[in-house]
Amino acid sequence: MKLLIAAGGTGGHIFPAIALGEALRRHHPAVEFRFLCGERELERKLYADNGIDPIVFPARQLGTGLVSMLKGGLAAAGNLARAAALIRREKFDEVIGFGGYVSGPAVAAGVLLGRVTAIHEANTVPGKTNRLLAPFVTFCAINFPETASHLRARRIEIVGMPIREGLTQGARADGLEYFDLAADRKTLLILGGSQGAKYLYETLIQALPLLDTPKNSNLQILWSTGTGNHEMLEGRLRGMGLRHIQVVMRPFIDRMDLALAVADVALARAGASSIAELLACGVRPLLIPLPSAIYDHQTQNANSISKLGIGEMVTEKDLNPARAAQAVELLLSRIHGGQPPRPKEVGEDETSASHRLASVLVSKADPR
Repeated sequence: MKLLIAAGGTGGHIFPAIALGEALRRHHPAVEFRFLCGERELERKLYADNGIDPIVFPARQLGTGLVSMLKGGLAAAGNLARAAALIRREKFDEVIGFGGYVSGPAVAAGVLLGRVTAIHEANTVPGKTNRLLAPFVTFCAINFPETASHLRARRIEIVGMPIREGLTQGARADGLEYFDLAADRKTLLILGGSQGAKYLYETLIQALPLLDTPKNSNLQILWSTGTGNHEMLEGRLRGMGLRHIQVVMRPFIDRMDLALAVADVALARAGASSIAELLACGVRPLLIPLPSAIYDHQTQNANSISKLGIGEMVTEKDLNPARAAQAVELLLSRIHGGQPPRPKEVGEDETSASHRLASVLVSKADPR
């Protein structure tokens, strides 16, 4: 069996694909597989950072205006033809798409060529491409059970969200040393994401003085600021003279396994991949959905987690410094009160999702 794993765009698509590859290598070593990504430097870097040399596919993004749609029709035909040629040339038996511009043409070409095909939908509300492909693929793998109602699929497999194995293996002691954190404090991890972060970070920097009270003297914050915000935020932090809480800012967290190992609670956007990684590591999240996310899928993701009682949600329109400080203190009180950050079965489900997906793909292989 030879599998093409198509995933591009962002880490939210690429990291679950990498997790599937890890599961195949560990549990199904006879399976050959290659990754397919787009031409953007970020996509190639995410793979390279994980020791992977993907096939780079020049898929064009399709427009929405009339002229763009006409041009897009030609581009789509070209993308499809190139994907079909690749699948034939490399003799791929199966194709699975995780998202990004390369995923659609790769999976569609697999359908037309009669290959076993699949899509993985991470979010509660699926995007347009997966909605269009769902009736034609061999099966749809989903993360949230409620996603099934949005897909007209021949077969649906609820597998959860594949996460990379190494993320759950960080040691707390190593993380405390790496980030220069104290062992006797509770740690809030702030992951703002690369999109729409300006308002979020402005609100959070104003919330720090409100958190700097004697009752929070056992709180420390590890904040991934992003390279574009780092100098400004650090400068403002130095001018605050905080007395009770400790704040460590990093422009980029290159050891997410260690950050997750030290975190007790986290404030993050509500991308499906981020949520799964936090829950798998036992970190209770406060989710701030990105308002501009397509189909408002981050709000739907956060709602699903909130209903399960394993995380909290505050919409950006309701967020202000006082509300942010209050929400963080609520999360901390639940940790201090001995409430588990998540039901045990959630983490187990998430860490085995890649294994389940790998097993389904292998079970569909043509026995020729």
